[in-house]
Amino acid sequence: MRSYEVPDEQWITYFNDFSREHAGWPATLEVLTDKTGPQRLAAELPLQGISFDARGTRPCTIQIGAGDSLEANMSHTIDLPLHIRVAEPDNAEGGEDITIQIQPARGPTTLVRVHRPDA
Repeated sequence: MRSYEVPDEQWITYFNDFSREHAGWPATLEVLTDKTGPQRLAAELPLQGISFDARGTRPCTIQIGAGDSLEANMSHTIDLPLHIRVAEPDNAEGGEDITIQIQPARGPTTLVRVHRPDA
């Protein structure tokens, strides 16, 4: 397993590439708060994508979409992200989860875990 921080000047490219390579992979989203601990927002929904928007109606947001039906889909927005950290398998063939930790300026940290559909 290797871990690294994605430099902020690479966020757009990183999320565009990640979304293209992992579209449809089962994703679990959690927010981590000091008061309530981990709160699961979605479990094993197909990843639609993660995008970073530096301009728009809300400055500097990350949008995560998952699900493929009206009954099972979700969208989660993170305002003013500060740090993006990634933990992924050392090799491309590993069945381990890829975890993205998004830490905002204020509010809870978001964890996005994806794994191969057949893993």
